[in-house]
Amino acid sequence: MSIDVDGIKDKTFEENLSPYRWIVLAIFMVVALLSQLLWLTFAPISSEMSKLFGVSAFDISLLSLVWPLVFVISAIPVGIFIDKKGFKTSVGVGAIILAIFAVLRVFSTVSNYNFTILLVFQSGAAICQAFIFGSITKLAVSYFPENERGLATGLGTIGLFLGMMLALVLTPILFLSFGVTGMLTIYAIISCIGAFLFLILVRERSSPDVEEVGSTFTLHDLWSLSRLRDFLILEFGFFACVGGFTAIMTWLEEMLHSLHGISMDQAGIAGGLLVIGGIIGSIVIPAISDKAKKIKPFILLDLAIGTITLYILGVVGSFLLLAIICFITGFFLMSALPLVLELSSRIAGPGMEGRASSLLWFFSQVGSVLLIAIVDPVKSRWGSYYYPIVLIVILWAVAFFLFMSIKKIDYTFNR
Repeated sequence: MSIDVDGIKDKTFEENLSPYRWIVLAIFMVVALLSQLLWLTFAPISSEMSKLFGVSAFDISLLSLVWPLVFVISAIPVGIFIDKKGFKTSVGVGAIILAIFAVLRVFSTVSNYNFTILLVFQSGAAICQAFIFGSITKLAVSYFPENERGLATGLGTIGLFLGMMLALVLTPILFLSFGVTGMLTIYAIISCIGAFLFLILVRERSSPDVEEVGSTFTLHDLWSLSRLRDFLILEFGFFACVGGFTAIMTWLEEMLHSLHGISMDQAGIAGGLLVIGGIIGSIVIPAISDKAKKIKPFILLDLAIGTITLYILGVVGSFLLLAIICFITGFFLMSALPLVLELSSRIAGPGMEGRASSLLWFFSQVGSVLLIAIVDPVKSRWGSYYYPIVLIVILWAVAFFLFMSIKKIDYTFNR
């Protein structure tokens, strides 16, 4: 007589589910939001920061650029740490780093404006990102049943979008009201509150088929994961699509002004709609995907529509149409993000979710750095921002056709 151990584990996991998992998700979203808030703190006030600190605009841009650079270095070792130590420990480390360096950033402005100190502490804060990004799928697998994981991953990524949008809106208001020292102090306080809430309220929980894998996973296994054909396609997708999206967000104002004569205020609205579309799409599409129990068709739909609308962005001159196109592009393209993260956990298998997502985020940050850097040379070479947009469109189209060939999509955990 045999005993279905996996079935017993699955039943126990399902019976132990409680509304508490949504509290964990909500607190994680706050920490994720704060990480993006610290990342883009200085982007909306770069000209004023340049005057205060007596440095060039390029120097100020380093305060944002250092985050993906730090992520590229830290993503893989942190991904291994996540799967060995679990969700709470990993995000807890990230939240503590976030809070400490948020406080230290204030000291760069107290007695004198010291850009070197600010850059060092901003670089320190960037370390938190890998712990937070890489834990999104670990959260979904550890706390949520399989039919809710797409939605949970989508909601987790929404925290990132909200942080980006809040940084662009809130930073100028706080800067004008309280000055740079007051603004950084407020961000430090809320970062400490966010870290405190996470450490106090979140309890560790593991999916029943994950515990024994993490301690034996090696760098060789990580390399083997990256050599899987389907996973390699996901890596390219993150490189091209997330990196391309970040490049578009970074250059959007310049692109729209140069191509269509759009003002700075209108470009800001268009960028906001791009992010808002991503937030709504990351709720709606993964929820439909979970209900339909399908992932690949929705990823292909997202990539197809996102690629087409991005090209239209380069040729349509009406602000109203551009605003609509930005919303649609964000809605479909960024809703593919949680779906691909969920797909990565299925391809990688139980116990490897943190490393799988960290690898994908690693390639997204490499793509961000390279594609942000290549926009201006391409524009200078051919004389228009239309051509960098076409380059990104081509990369997204290649990702679409590669995703069509993914076979390993029906993997389900044997629980």
